[in-house]
Amino acid sequence: VSTQSTWELMPIKKMRTMVLCFLILIVPIFAFGRMKKLSLQDQTLPQGIIIAFFQNKIDHFNLTSTTTYTQRYWYTEESWDKQRGPMILYLHGESPGQIIGNHTMPFELSYKLRAKVFLLEHRFYGMSQPCKDWSLQCLKLLSHHQALADIATFIQAQNEILKDNKRMWIIIGGSYAGALAGWFKAKYPHLAYVSYSSSGVINSITDFTKYMDQIQIDIKKDPRCYTTLVDLTSYATDIITKGKEEDKRKLKSAMNATMLEDLDFLAYFTEAYLAPVQYSSRKAACSKIIPLQEEKNILKRVSLYAKLGAGFGTVPTDYTLEEEKNTNINPVGYARQWAYQTCSSLGYFATGNNNPLRPNVINVDYYRSYCQRIFGVDLFLDDDYTNSMMGDIRIVKKLSQAIFVNGGDDPYQWASIRNEKLSNNDLLVN
Repeated sequence: VSTQSTWELMPIKKMRTMVLCFLILIVPIFAFGRMKKLSLQDQTLPQGIIIAFFQNKIDHFNLTSTTTYTQRYWYTEESWDKQRGPMILYLHGESPGQIIGNHTMPFELSYKLRAKVFLLEHRFYGMSQPCKDWSLQCLKLLSHHQALADIATFIQAQNEILKDNKRMWIIIGGSYAGALAGWFKAKYPHLAYVSYSSSGVINSITDFTKYMDQIQIDIKKDPRCYTTLVDLTSYATDIITKGKEEDKRKLKSAMNATMLEDLDFLAYFTEAYLAPVQYSSRKAACSKIIPLQEEKNILKRVSLYAKLGAGFGTVPTDYTLEEEKNTNINPVGYARQWAYQTCSSLGYFATGNNNPLRPNVINVDYYRSYCQRIFGVDLFLDDDYTNSMMGDIRIVKKLSQAIFVNGGDDPYQWASIRNEKLSNNDLLVN
């Protein structure tokens, strides 16, 4: 009896069609939502999931260095056909690695394809720390280039364990990790059979006005909700940019945000409701925002708005930059690392451009100052350089065996690959 993999015996065209069909069939169920994650505080792993650690190179581009760091990953072989089953690699992005629920796309796909599933934590997040601290000198080792090389090294090591360099790898990621999936398919096509990118922000954009433009489109679907937010934003903007110091103090006090600088306060004020809109809960958020109109006292209305924001997960202490300036490693922290990535190479800064939901003073100059205040130097990206190095939308669109999906209300779709012929949810299969 031949032990040769049936995947290997199967014609390439049939293999490609089979895998892509499975992915496309699962897209309507999983593509436009966020994968449920289990808390890092959970003491027990779901049945069949094993935590492990891998020694990856600290600096892949220093040929004289062989030093390594411990990178955390999880895996399960519950559905795996060891002789012929493919490998699914789910990429974590800009947060500590967490276990996703069993009824999510990577696992559902593994059941169909009898695949082994890996979940790989990103360097400098969670327990995958290549350096002794998060000083600026250490953070120079935090880049998407290094992260992609981490992935390549990990896959090659797993292939060596299997003694099989032809095993099919399916790379899956969402948001920034979705960009990694697309970039990886472009830079390491010999290691990735197919990539699946949900809301993959493969286009580095500094002046990302389209983010708030999409938020405006989404909110306008409920005119009363839109009017409420525009009125609140206009009031806060006028007070902060034109008002007396006493009026500023009263406004900030109403939101328990007296610790914030003026422009940081405006950034916080206009982002208090963004999370539910971005994550497909606009209707639920608006049902709570609209009743604010009934409160005639503007400061009381602002105070109620702040409480709603806290309920949505946005609080003023997130804007003090204390976490971003902290150089001590925190296994559950992510603010400083992500600030470094956005400031140094990625962008995605939600700027205002005559948008009534975002003041014009929240502009590129504000974000340049934001980066300088965190890192103490003039650290700011050149998005043209990032895109030329990584391959922006013009290059990644030409990939074969790559899937890109976006939700119709997702503001980050404008940094992703979109199918211009579609007016709502996008699905682009190359």
